[in-house]
Amino acid sequence: MLPLAMMVIAFLLLLVILMQPATNARALPEYSAQTGEPCATCHVSPSGGGPRGPRGQAWVGEGKPGAVPSLVDALEALGVHLDVDPSYYEIVPDTIQPAQPLPLRPAEADALQDWLSDYDGN
Repeated sequence: MLPLAMMVIAFLLLLVILMQPATNARALPEYSAQTGEPCATCHVSPSGGGPRGPRGQAWVGEGKPGAVPSLVDALEALGVHLDVDPSYYEIVPDTIQPAQPLPLRPAEADALQDWLSDYDGN
């Protein structure tokens, strides 16, 4: 068994270690205010903090300028070169048709209403 003095020293050392102030987080809400972007723009976690995604890594790598780079620009800055044809993912507004109501005859609607009112959930 350890002598009492050694136990007191170990306890005091543990107490000193536990009393150390926590380190400040480096992800600050001020960055979000500076860039006008939510924390999830740069961080993997939607609430911010923790590891950065590609846009956050590129933003820090560029010296934290006033704007976060787009995903394509961030990947370029990180050494990833993509051959992307924007026509594959851009939406042309004229090609989208507005939603139409579902045509339902009154008899079908009544049968559906009866079935739903009798349905107990399982």
